[in-house]
Amino acid sequence: MDRNTIIGFSLIFLILVGYYWWASPSPEALALEQRKQDSLAKIEAKKQKDVSAQQLSAKEKSDSSVNKTQAKDSSELKNKFGGFAPNFGGSDSFISISNKSVTATFSKKGGRLMEVKLNGYKRADSSALILLEKQGHDFHYEVALKGAVLNTSDFDWQVSQKTDNKVSFTLSNGKGGYLEQTYSLGNQNFVLDYKFKAHNLAADVVNTDFKLVWNALLHKQEKEMQFESQYSTIVYKTSDEHPEFLSERSPEKTDKIPGKTFWVSFKQQYFNASLINKDGFTSGESRFEWKETNVPNKVKDMRAELYLPYKGEDQKEWNLAFYLGPNSYKTLENANVGLPNHELQRIVPLGWGIFGWVNRWLVIPVFNFLLGKIGSMGVLILLLTLIIKFLLLPLVYRSYISTAKMRILKPEIDEIKSKHGDDMQKIQVENLALYKKAGVNPMSGCVPMLLQMPILFAMFQFFPVLFELRQESFLWSKDLSAYDSILDLGFNIPFYGSHVSLFTLLMTISTLIYTHLNNQISGITGQMKWIGYIMPVIFLGVLNSYPSGLTWYYFVSNMVTFGQQFAIRRLVDDAKLHSQIAEARKKPVKKSNFSKRLEEVMKAQQQKSKQTGKKPGPPNKRK
Repeated sequence: MDRNTIIGFSLIFLILVGYYWWASPSPEALALEQRKQDSLAKIEAKKQKDVSAQQLSAKEKSDSSVNKTQAKDSSELKNKFGGFAPNFGGSDSFISISNKSVTATFSKKGGRLMEVKLNGYKRADSSALILLEKQGHDFHYEVALKGAVLNTSDFDWQVSQKTDNKVSFTLSNGKGGYLEQTYSLGNQNFVLDYKFKAHNLAADVVNTDFKLVWNALLHKQEKEMQFESQYSTIVYKTSDEHPEFLSERSPEKTDKIPGKTFWVSFKQQYFNASLINKDGFTSGESRFEWKETNVPNKVKDMRAELYLPYKGEDQKEWNLAFYLGPNSYKTLENANVGLPNHELQRIVPLGWGIFGWVNRWLVIPVFNFLLGKIGSMGVLILLLTLIIKFLLLPLVYRSYISTAKMRILKPEIDEIKSKHGDDMQKIQVENLALYKKAGVNPMSGCVPMLLQMPILFAMFQFFPVLFELRQESFLWSKDLSAYDSILDLGFNIPFYGSHVSLFTLLMTISTLIYTHLNNQISGITGQMKWIGYIMPVIFLGVLNSYPSGLTWYYFVSNMVTFGQQFAIRRLVDDAKLHSQIAEARKKPVKKSNFSKRLEEVMKAQQQKSKQTGKKPGPPNKRK
């Protein structure tokens, strides 16, 4: 990358910034638009008033005909629902129970869970954190009777028991049979025990499974809709080894599961509502679906269809439970929901393959160890970084030594390249001989770096879903689970955003400095020297809106790396490395069988190229 290229990119950047500043509306234009919106609002309000008057008149006219049709409707309801008919209809009447963690609100109409408030938590806008809202939330059963399908949310249930933390609802068939729903909150945080019972209904109910329909329009809880939508999806556990996630990336997603399902979770970035059945939902085909929504401040529309097995028993009870709380790995892991090895903690997405292993077996144990001892989350991240960097110190040391040795050999490598020009065959042969003679493995510097990469990317997965960072402040960051804006630009820069995150800026600057120092150590020149500067600039845009806890970790990690390299440079004597290489050259070179075969292949290709008059290319290792 030469000077002209750098100047060109800089000019393009300045042009883009200038264009977005020029294209943004002026204060006068904004004021004019606001006046238009106010006028439209007044017109709409008048229309609504006229419509209300018309509706009232129509209602008065229709009231006279209601009494005439009630007798007919009563007869039809009797034919459809039998003894359940007198309880058809009614209006919502709400009842609440609570403990220190959850306040759950139910409706007599349907005897169903309507709203869940998490005590002690706030939304990003400081309002109460309502996990499930009355508007857009539905929970009901579809029970096949001999005359029709009974939707439990269409009936008025009677309250048969009520305490501060327990409530029972009953729907009777008038002949001694009934359906009963019992909800109770114990001392355990975030778990709502739930029992559903069918008693003496064989004469009314068709011998088939009860269909359960659960639908929730999830409200925005966090600062950034983009991230909350990205991490919001449905998770479910079948008989397979681990839970399954519906993809978060498409506009909508549906899964149909023919086998047994043990739980389903409506998951957001930092909270979830989960329904668990220790015996499993079975028989019917479970169906899970989420859709994007255009409703303001709503994240996604979730829906689950499950089946409770029923074979006409006189007495049948299903023991279920709700988990209604945070996506805290430790809290989920320890939740007592009546299902051994429930794996609810896997709702927290820690990454696939080796990245998930690093988080589960290294990062989380260290984090949980520090969590009970350190009050400041920012200081905890600092200590977590120091511990991880200490564990990686042997790899950093080996990488430094390898890089230093390659720097010492660089003049000879450059001489070989100058000697043979574009003949890569001869360059490779002589380089290989040089490395062997000097006792240097060129890959020994890359392997330690590759071994560190899983931890780097594991952290990229870990911090955006770490519940413990939520609404924790540190230095200038008001919330470590969101970006730390020190300046709102007032306009949007493509690939960067409309704000300046200081932790991201510090991370980028420190990475550029680290790249510069590393280039000096390795002695790298030419275009390769500039490639290392590209990634930090890319991450400046990518991480600008990521949680400040993540960029704080990366910044601290860079600073610790500076300290480690400074200490290693003080301890490692370049003159001693020179003497080690010189001593290695005096020893006879022992060639491995692989090296012998590789040299034979190179010589054969070189001989063939002489015969054909073509320059040899790189050796083909496959034979």
